[in-house]
Amino acid sequence: MNNDIDKIETQYNEHPYPLPIDDMQERIAGGYIQGSCPEFFWQRIFPEKQYKDDLNVLIAGCGTNQAIYHALKFPNSRHYAIDLSEKSLKHVHKMIKKYDIKNLVIEKKGLEDLKNNNEFDYVISTGVIHHTKNPQESLNALVNATKTDGALFIMVYAIYLRVGIYYFQDAFRYLGLKNDAKGIEVGKRLIQLSPKTHYANIYLNEIQNTSGTKDLSFNAGFVDTFFNERDISYDAFQLKNLISKSGAFFQNWQDNAHHYRELFNFGSLGELDTKLKTLDPWELTDFTQKMNPSLGKFSFILRKQKKYINKFFKTKDLIDTTHVYKLNENHPLNKERDYNSKGLIINHGQKIELNILEKIIWDQLNNNIMSILLKTNEIIADLNIQKQISLNELKEIIHKFWKNGYVSLADV
Repeated sequence: MNNDIDKIETQYNEHPYPLPIDDMQERIAGGYIQGSCPEFFWQRIFPEKQYKDDLNVLIAGCGTNQAIYHALKFPNSRHYAIDLSEKSLKHVHKMIKKYDIKNLVIEKKGLEDLKNNNEFDYVISTGVIHHTKNPQESLNALVNATKTDGALFIMVYAIYLRVGIYYFQDAFRYLGLKNDAKGIEVGKRLIQLSPKTHYANIYLNEIQNTSGTKDLSFNAGFVDTFFNERDISYDAFQLKNLISKSGAFFQNWQDNAHHYRELFNFGSLGELDTKLKTLDPWELTDFTQKMNPSLGKFSFILRKQKKYINKFFKTKDLIDTTHVYKLNENHPLNKERDYNSKGLIINHGQKIELNILEKIIWDQLNNNIMSILLKTNEIIADLNIQKQISLNELKEIIHKFWKNGYVSLADV
């Protein structure tokens, strides 16, 4: 890098992000989870491996809290974290000393300055690449630092919900607003005065309801959103292009619900359903978001081996030994093995109704497909509610669960 202080570095020194957490151990004990947490999302990161807490981890753009969270949560893993903000790293140093952390090394460095090669089992970079001078160069460096059998957890901005944010950014520039106390105050007031139909309000409603960093609740988060010195958002095809030039392969999304979920019941219009099933992951994501925008960010897993590309995207990718896991964030509202009525599960705050057959199958999950089939047909026979379900029919239902974000699939 040159000797000039980059404007993005200055921003995050003046406004450390996210809001620093001084009680991380207590927060973890209270159930605090970060989206890059391998314990809770292991099958979506490494579907071919059994879980283990013994990884060499890179956290690229750690901010104030991410490195501390991972170091405390995974004491047997080794962590190397980098960030450009001295203010953020100062907080990390403070927490290292407070908790006497031994498994974390931190360094002031940009993503494009990484020279590591084939070194890390797990690379995390969330909300960083889109702020760098050269996102392609930054992603390439992260891929190069990853082991051949390693994985990358990446988050970059998605344009679908953020278009209104950029309208506000431009408007604030026209008025000469700065990211100081006065500019933040005026910016907040202007947003309050904007019409409810403004594009940004969909995004604002989403972020206020999220379990994440609550960006609008503190000034650094407001600056990060509306006064950011440099950020870029991607649509599905721009992201595909970014990944294709990185040397890595797209494995899967962190949460399929925003990308593949069923938006309509086409009923008798079978030709539309047939057409929808011909779309690739990028086309289906773009279709889903343009029909029902819900994404302000893309969170996804990359791998360095081509065999993981679009893992499980097609029903035929499911085999008899494929394991099906209920997601931690899904909470059944029905009593198991009570098949006198339909079932309900919660997904993204929405209650989703399962028919009797789906309810039976749901209760047999956390097992491999062949075991699920056998147990499901045993219950069907006992209840005498319908003919036995075939393996292909079961796979179709399970794949529907997966595409709607209800379950994870894995090889083990």
